[in-house]
Amino acid sequence: MTDTYSTRLGFAKFLAQEAGFLAQKLYREREADFVSTKGLQDFVTQADRAVEAHIRSLLLRHFPSDAMLGEEDGLMGDSSSIWVVDPIDGTANYMRGLPDWAISIAFCWEGEPEVGVIFAPERNEMCWAVKGQGAFCNDQPIQVSACAAPDQALLLLGRSARGSLSAYLDLVRSVIDSEMEYRRNGSAAVSLMDVAQGRAEGYYEAHLNPWDALAGVIIIREAGGIVRCAKGAEMLTAGSPVLALARNLDGKVLQTLAVE
Repeated sequence: MTDTYSTRLGFAKFLAQEAGFLAQKLYREREADFVSTKGLQDFVTQADRAVEAHIRSLLLRHFPSDAMLGEEDGLMGDSSSIWVVDPIDGTANYMRGLPDWAISIAFCWEGEPEVGVIFAPERNEMCWAVKGQGAFCNDQPIQVSACAAPDQALLLLGRSARGSLSAYLDLVRSVIDSEMEYRRNGSAAVSLMDVAQGRAEGYYEAHLNPWDALAGVIIIREAGGIVRCAKGAEMLTAGSPVLALARNLDGKVLQTLAVE
């Protein structure tokens, strides 16, 4: 089948917008069985599954030779060209009517992100990047923060169920002792968007899955920031810790978080 999109960036933007509007529609029409649980404080909605299925159907129509790795249904296809999709990142926010949730879509070649799009419908913000071409939000160029003073810096912290509570509390204590401020908003994708736009100086989580992180990874790098995480097949199959930083605070934050 001939592709109807000349670039994967154009297709990724279309996918993200379609997914976001569908998620909003499904939330408005939700019924009593809309939410179920996968584990302790780990939720999935009917919209998560429906949005991922919709993305997969569009991908099969327009790029049938590409593979897709999604949060809900895993890997389908076998190709060096792979789309990595979180249909709704921040499900706990989404299901409660809170605005910090997003669709995260990355296109990867041989395990490394080449295109990233994050769309936060309730914010009306779409951030995107193509490797080597800069980063943008709603088609305006974006850059990470230029802040170099720890006592003026804001770190966004995620909490992974794979890490211990004591380790997370130690991390918060270390950030406060270093005179930095912190927030936790419940969505890795939205947090990474905020770092790329200079609203915060960094983001750290002890473990992120590839669908949570890869779109944000390329957007932050193209916005001039630094991202430390696993690469290639390791990231795709197992995820990893993710640290994203504004360049001017690199050394100080690494010391604070005890990350090498």
